[in-house]
Amino acid sequence: MDDADALAGLRLLVAGGDLAAVQAAQTRLAELGADATALAGDVEALARAAIASPPAAIVVVDATESRLRDRLDPFDLKQGPAVIGLNAIVAADEQLGAVAAGRLRAVIGQRGLRARMAELEAALAAQALTRRRDAAAAQEELLQRLLRAAEYRDDNTHEHTQRVADLAAGLARELSLPDRQVALVHRAAPLHDIGKIAIPDSILLKPGRLTDEEFEVVKTHAVLGARVLQKGDSDVIQTAEAIARHHHERWDGGGYPGGLSGEAIPMPARLVHLADVFDVLVHERPYKESWTVEAAVEEIERGSGSDFDPAVVRAFLRSIDA
Repeated sequence: MDDADALAGLRLLVAGGDLAAVQAAQTRLAELGADATALAGDVEALARAAIASPPAAIVVVDATESRLRDRLDPFDLKQGPAVIGLNAIVAADEQLGAVAAGRLRAVIGQRGLRARMAELEAALAAQALTRRRDAAAAQEELLQRLLRAAEYRDDNTHEHTQRVADLAAGLARELSLPDRQVALVHRAAPLHDIGKIAIPDSILLKPGRLTDEEFEVVKTHAVLGARVLQKGDSDVIQTAEAIARHHHERWDGGGYPGGLSGEAIPMPARLVHLADVFDVLVHERPYKESWTVEAAVEEIERGSGSDFDPAVVRAFLRSIDA
């Protein structure tokens, strides 16, 4: 990456009490591609500016760092923009350049990940509290909240999760699974990607191909989603946990996170895996154009016995021909 693009797309506030030092850092960050604004003043003035128009991060050039962090996030809830000392990203013997820019991006990304994990932990805490209420009402409320969270990280139309649920349930019906199992798949399938709430937007919404490192981060959503749903009391949440954890497993064992193969993969996950792949293929995403239905069907058929359960593929082809 060119130095001038190292911080492209990042809006930064460069702050501190020394105007000359602040302006020097702002100039260099702007040269690295950031939309950087310089602001010198006391902690209250800096905090008001950050609250009025929150940047991706506040880069502080002097000892104001700790006081500003305490002012903006007094309970260390990891809320609001990250407050990052310049000395935390630039070693004493180096310049503010591409290496430091990489560190800055990493710190911002980690902050975002911690914030999303805090959201997941809050969801778990809410789940524990709802157990005191009427069981059926609490289950329905939790399910609706989780569905909204899943849709928040979905495509722009917020319809992907329901399309996957409809297709997966249709496949279950085509395979003559019991009506209760069909209903469970239909209700649980929309939560298949709930773990993506913990994936940073810079990766999840990145246009174009992901790097190997970025793809490894995306893959963690399967385990993270299962953690959110684990130890649920209801059949719906238990089915959703199995789907979230295993909907990227492959029939030949080449998937993730467990490398399960064949019938070791729970049937609901096998159904959602095919439905998810098909829906992603035929709809536009930030990283790809949409495929025709015919091309997507051919791709699913080619994956029979390797990517997908052959029985599920046959059910899919029957449903397409119907």
